[in-house]
Amino acid sequence: MSLPEMRSCLDLIKPYVPGKPVEEVERELGLSGVIKLASNENALGPSPLAVKAMQENADKMHIYPDGNCYYLREALAAKLKIKPDQLLFGNGSDEILSLLTLALINPGDEAVMVTPSFSEYEFAMRLMGGVLRLVPLVGSEFVYDFDAVLAAVNDQTRIVFICSPNNPTGSHIQRAEFERFMSKLPDKVLVVFDQAYIEYVTDHGHPEGMDYIAQGHPLIALRTFSKIYGLAGLRIGYGIASSTLITGLNRVREPFNVNAMAQKAALAALSDAAHLKDSVDLVESGRKTLSTGLGALGLKPVPDQANFCFVDIGVDSRQAFQALLLKGVIVRTGDIFGYPTYIRVTYGTAEQNERFLAALKEVLSNLK
Repeated sequence: MSLPEMRSCLDLIKPYVPGKPVEEVERELGLSGVIKLASNENALGPSPLAVKAMQENADKMHIYPDGNCYYLREALAAKLKIKPDQLLFGNGSDEILSLLTLALINPGDEAVMVTPSFSEYEFAMRLMGGVLRLVPLVGSEFVYDFDAVLAAVNDQTRIVFICSPNNPTGSHIQRAEFERFMSKLPDKVLVVFDQAYIEYVTDHGHPEGMDYIAQGHPLIALRTFSKIYGLAGLRIGYGIASSTLITGLNRVREPFNVNAMAQKAALAALSDAAHLKDSVDLVESGRKTLSTGLGALGLKPVPDQANFCFVDIGVDSRQAFQALLLKGVIVRTGDIFGYPTYIRVTYGTAEQNERFLAALKEVLSNLK
């Protein structure tokens, strides 16, 4: 059977390879109680209010969702103190990245991003035949070199992707350097400011994307309900931008792109301040535990403002991954980000964090 030839840009796209479900790992290895610290999920799970909202609306799932996300839009706009037409909702913030490149990128157009960073920026650009210019993060703390980012911008640049706190490193940017960068960036270039982990940030020197939108800068801030709100399985994220940009992006958005259950859960989760605080407290406690525990092993994680850490363990991360897996602990290997001796570890519950540290200690003693 012959098929139509696929677009050449697909040759540059590496398919995402998901990990196996925890249940399948347990079945294959004959384990129970496997813990997953690989995907930056909220160890507390979703808000009880979100769970209740899903249960109460389960019998309404035969009805198409509200394509405008009306109630969620109104509530979120009020919470953020912006206009409702400044919001765009997506099937995760990943979809909004695809909508951005679908609306803005012609073949040959360019974007700038740092490396290592979130892989979906590259995917969205490659899918539209766009060209990426990569700028390495600097030093052992993986900081942004904004002068190098600016130097990579040229007449073909349409987008600059900024991720802070950055995934996978957890490192973050400072307001002063970001403002200097924004003042020098050509007006025709859109800044996509990915703030997926913004709710975990405690550094008051971190910039807020909405401030620059209010000042009239070409910027869209991306956020998500997948991380601190614990709704990763429902896939719902959002973008904040000028109403003009949002209007343009809505032209390429499918009419029912955010499912009804996600809308109900997200709306309920917004009102649960206690769950939000508990989630922040859990991460701050986990960060201290892992920083101390890793330090005792002679390791130093990258300073982070996210719900995970990135750490050089000094051995092949694939070997460490397999050894940890046999002990029922799943982490993310650094080789996929270009750092083969690093691992990325999500902060879990107190019990999960201690279990990870004990397992890693044993694994490193066997591998080194």
